[in-house]
Amino acid sequence: MVRVGDVRDDTVSAPVRVAVVAEPGLLRTAVVAVLAATPDFAVVGDTEPAGSVPALLAACRPDLLLVDLDAVDDPAVVTGPAADGCAVVVLTARRTARALRRALGARVRGVVATDVPPEELVDLLRAVARGQRMIDPLTALAALDAAVNPLSEREREVAAAAAEGLRTGEIAKRLHLAPGTVRNHVSSLLRKTGARNRWEAVERARDACWI
Repeated sequence: MVRVGDVRDDTVSAPVRVAVVAEPGLLRTAVVAVLAATPDFAVVGDTEPAGSVPALLAACRPDLLLVDLDAVDDPAVVTGPAADGCAVVVLTARRTARALRRALGARVRGVVATDVPPEELVDLLRAVARGQRMIDPLTALAALDAAVNPLSEREREVAAAAAEGLRTGEIAKRLHLAPGTVRNHVSSLLRKTGARNRWEAVERARDACWI
């Protein structure tokens, strides 16, 4: 369901018009409350990710669209033609290179983690409203920390095969390796990612954009 807020008188000191796309719940309620309490912002509408984002944009014509990236399957839904003229900022609970790459690939203007203090969120949105492209510092640092890939080429191949659900023998057959060699590469993956099992290792490697 799309909810469109009251339209304010914008003739004097027009506030930045913001629409919010997030699942119903604490995050959405908190973000709307923070922005509604900030004089230079006006929350003009909000909807859940499954709702009609184009309809929301057409109804309230926001300057900024704040989106929970973790709840959106395809970022193009919120950065497509309907969002022309609207700066998109995404929220994410995951400070990973994968999340950042996904956001930047969707041509957003800002990326901010969901756990930043309210005042940092407001400052970032103000900067985006002024035309800047912003990433909250801790998210940027997390992505930089993951920039150097510690996995060897063979370890990346083993991880990619494991990501498909292949077992040790199947990976060995595909990569023309002995099963024991595959197990050694998996052990190295666990050590380098700090994971407890191969599935967790694959997920961590994906998050860091190592595979």
